[in-house]
Amino acid sequence: MAEFREVLEGLFIEAAIIEHLTRARVERLYIDGMEAGQYGILGYLNRLDSGADTIGSIAFCFQEDQARVTRQVEELAALQLVTIVSGLDPFDSVVTMTDAGRGARKATVEKMAPDFMSIVAEIPPEDIRTAYRVLKDIRLVMDNLPDR
Repeated sequence: MAEFREVLEGLFIEAAIIEHLTRARVERLYIDGMEAGQYGILGYLNRLDSGADTIGSIAFCFQEDQARVTRQVEELAALQLVTIVSGLDPFDSVVTMTDAGRGARKATVEKMAPDFMSIVAEIPPEDIRTAYRVLKDIRLVMDNLPDR
């Protein structure tokens, strides 16, 4: 049991280190004028069929302070990557990704792809698929924790 706890601790530490290194690399090399959190919002909106959600929902999904998400969204709007339709409460404001936002996200993904492919080049593709599936499963459990 103690060995498994060490494995779990190592798993979450490695995930945190990878997140930090990825965020720093993405901000430094790929997303001019944006921070990784803003790029994350574009990625989130891109996954939604409507391409839109409220500031409050985005903050909840990212487990971020609503004021911080509001600032990030306003900066994306200034870059014309999203539009904001104000709600009665500022956190009910609807954020929609623009065509320019979709293009910027797609261009960033295309720019990152060769670098990320070279980073994992020595790892068998099936191991990458397994790691992705397991990390996604962990994220889905964490998304549904009652204390979030």
